[in-house]
Amino acid sequence: MNILYIIRHGKTDWNDKGLLQGKTDIDLNEEGINQAKELSQKIDINKIDICICSPLKRTKQTAKILTREKVKIIYEPLIIERSFGSYEGKPINFDLVAKQWDYKLNDSYNNIESVQDCLKRAKDFLAKIKKEYPNKTILIISHGSFIKALHFNIIGYDKNTDFLSFNPKNCVLYEYELN
Repeated sequence: MNILYIIRHGKTDWNDKGLLQGKTDIDLNEEGINQAKELSQKIDINKIDICICSPLKRTKQTAKILTREKVKIIYEPLIIERSFGSYEGKPINFDLVAKQWDYKLNDSYNNIESVQDCLKRAKDFLAKIKKEYPNKTILIISHGSFIKALHFNIIGYDKNTDFLSFNPKNCVLYEYELN
């Protein structure tokens, strides 16, 4: 069994402005740095075997603060944020977000990564860590939409699941057991 500590990166200026980030490579802002520092005081880093992190700046910065250079960080492209295509950098539109998380619609217009593709990527990542890191406690630093996909792969979903019912917050730790 794996223990997964999953954390969304700290805040960025785009989070504060309500802009879709997606794969756009944004730095943490001062609040995001402080969120990560605060969370680092609550995590027992000695219980972590490995840290797996998205290769984007905001997650790398969060991981470095959280691990305090005491745990190896592996940068994993599979856990990068979902692409929001031409909507990146634009204000979040909640009607659009609902459409993007509609399993049956499976929207991929304007170069958006479809919900089904994102869920499959999360499933592939979980299979990879089970195989490569069995019985390890893993700190995972990723992004809101990808963490949502991980969450539903762990707890289960079907074509009628309300994917908007779980919204990971910045620098909040979510703990899972993966059998």
